[in-house]
Amino acid sequence: MWASMDSEAANKITSGRERKAPKKISKTYLENAALYYLQRYATSAENLKRILLRKVKRSCAFHQTAVEDFAPLVDELVARYMSVGLVDDKVFAQAKVTSLRRQGHSGRSIIARLQVKGLSTAQIEAAMKNIDAEHENAEITAALAYTRRKKLGPYRKKPITDPKDLQKELASMGRAGFSYDVARRALVLSED
Repeated sequence: MWASMDSEAANKITSGRERKAPKKISKTYLENAALYYLQRYATSAENLKRILLRKVKRSCAFHQTAVEDFAPLVDELVARYMSVGLVDDKVFAQAKVTSLRRQGHSGRSIIARLQVKGLSTAQIEAAMKNIDAEHENAEITAALAYTRRKKLGPYRKKPITDPKDLQKELASMGRAGFSYDVARRALVLSED
C-alpha cells in the first residue's frame, strides 16, 4: 500500500492532517527563520545551527536539492549573529544555569541539559562557578528547592510510616542527579 503512494499522500495519512510544503531555502528565508526563532527563544550557537539545518534538510528533501549547498550559508549566518551579539553562548549559559538552579536542578542535571543545547562542559562549568559563587552551598539550596517542588521531606502530604518511603525519596533525588550525601542532608535539613 505504502509503496504505491507518493510521499504527499503518505504524509496525509500518517499525520492525520495535510502538511504544508516547506519553502525553498534562500538567504532571506534563513535570516527570517533565525530572527523569528531568536525573538522567541534564547539559544546557543550550536542549537541555532541545528535548528536551521533541520529546516534546510526538510526543504531540500522536499525540493530535491543538495543540503551541502546551504550548510555554508547557515554557518555564515550563525557566525554573523555571534559577532553582532544576537547569539552569545556565555550569556545563554549564565541565564540557563540561574534558571535551572532556581528550579532545583542538580549540577549533573544542568550539565546534561546544556550539553544537549550544544554548549561545552568548560562553558557550563564556568557559568555554574560564577552563579554558584553567589550561594554558600548551591547544590544543597537546589536540593531543598527540589524537595519543595516534588513535595518530599516535610512537604510530603502524609508522614513517613514505612522506611521504604524514605528510600523512594532518596531514589527520586538520586535520579535528579543529587549525590546521596546531598539528598540525605536536604531531606534532614528540610525537616528542621
